[in-house]
Amino acid sequence: MNQLNYASLEACKRLVEAGIVLETDFVWRLGVDGWKLLTKDWVRDMMSNTYESLPAPSMVEVWRELPETIDEYDLTCEKIFNGGMQAGYTTYDVSGLRWKVSLNAANPTDAMIDLLIWVRK
Repeated sequence: MNQLNYASLEACKRLVEAGIVLETDFVWRLGVDGWKLLTKDWVRDMMSNTYESLPAPSMVEVWRELPETIDEYDLTCEKIFNGGMQAGYTTYDVSGLRWKVSLNAANPTDAMIDLLIWVRK
């Protein structure tokens, strides 16, 4: 499993603090040895009342929640020069590419989570 395909613990906390709860295949689970990224199937077998958990969405799970367009701007996610990721809404005009909002992160899922929080506010 590539953890970059899933939201970081910090991004998941921001999502929950914004009041956005997504149905996900993975969760961050706090146990006796700290936070770990676990599948829901395995978590269901654990004693659920003794652990704290946060939904850990994948890129696809967050992408599905974002609107395809805002005004004349289209949803975009791309790699940027420093190895990071950029998510936002873009459009082209005579001056070239314009971004309505552009959020950067090392993890593409985290960038899309920040965008989803922005969209829902």
